[in-house]
Amino acid sequence: MTTPEAGESPAPGRGPGGVEEAVEAVEQALSEFADSAKHVADAVNKKAGRDLFAATGVAIVLLGLAGVSLAFAPWGFAVIVAAAVVGAQIEIGQVFHQQRGITVVAGPLWVGSAVFVLGGYGVHMGGFPVLTPTTFMIWTAGLTAVAVLVWRLTGPITGYVADVTATLFLLVYPCLLVSSLVLILAGDDGPAKIAIFIVAVAATDTGGHAAGVLFGKHQFSPRISPKKYWEGVAGSYVLSAGLVILMTVFMLHEAWWRGLVLSVVVVTAAILGDLVESVIKRDVGVKDMGKFLPGHGGIMDRVDSYVLAAFPAWLVMNWLLSYV
Repeated sequence: MTTPEAGESPAPGRGPGGVEEAVEAVEQALSEFADSAKHVADAVNKKAGRDLFAATGVAIVLLGLAGVSLAFAPWGFAVIVAAAVVGAQIEIGQVFHQQRGITVVAGPLWVGSAVFVLGGYGVHMGGFPVLTPTTFMIWTAGLTAVAVLVWRLTGPITGYVADVTATLFLLVYPCLLVSSLVLILAGDDGPAKIAIFIVAVAATDTGGHAAGVLFGKHQFSPRISPKKYWEGVAGSYVLSAGLVILMTVFMLHEAWWRGLVLSVVVVTAAILGDLVESVIKRDVGVKDMGKFLPGHGGIMDRVDSYVLAAFPAWLVMNWLLSYV
């Protein structure tokens, strides 16, 4: 074994000093990597307009929950829909009150909406000979509207019209539109069709953000949503069409072009649904409807695209994909 001659320095990395230098170099490299990763993440989030990584994690969890319920307990999905509707109504009602002084007639709205969604599914599945889902839902909507109008009589006269109007608005948006999902669910191949719908909307969001972040240069709607780009819109149509066509062919055994038509309708409605909620938030002066979901904001911020796309999807499925 040889030793360094007198006056010579130890070889790099050997001896106590060399080990310390190596550790410091590794720490420095890791620190630089962490800084670079943070800068990249900040740039991505800035262009996307939200914490995209947190949002992705939340979306995966929610999609997994929906998938499990559809596979093993479809009634559980109906409960999820009802809970999402009431949760969104609570959020929007709080924003209306804080920003505009409008008080939603909460009791009749929440009870009526939950009965509307869950009862519509139950009647459809129960096969009652004298009561169709459509009849039940019309009765429930009418009785809820009557209850709202009467219940609000106990409050002050000033603000009656604003309070009632806002409450009935929330009966339609999101409740009436989203209830189309339970009708799809209760029909032929219901869980499969719901899965296709969810994937279509999720692909709209994912494809739009990915293409927008990577290639976005031309703003789609600068007045309403400046973080959206035409390149993102193209990404939404491409990703959704590819997935929906595959699912339509292999899960429903329908012609590919039917899946293409469905995807085009759903993507268009989902994009418009996002713009509708953006306008509502800008009108009342808030960035998010709530803070319940990291990376998304509130429940309504997560389901806005699903809300407006649900009814058109139900219509197209009735027309193209057998009876629902």
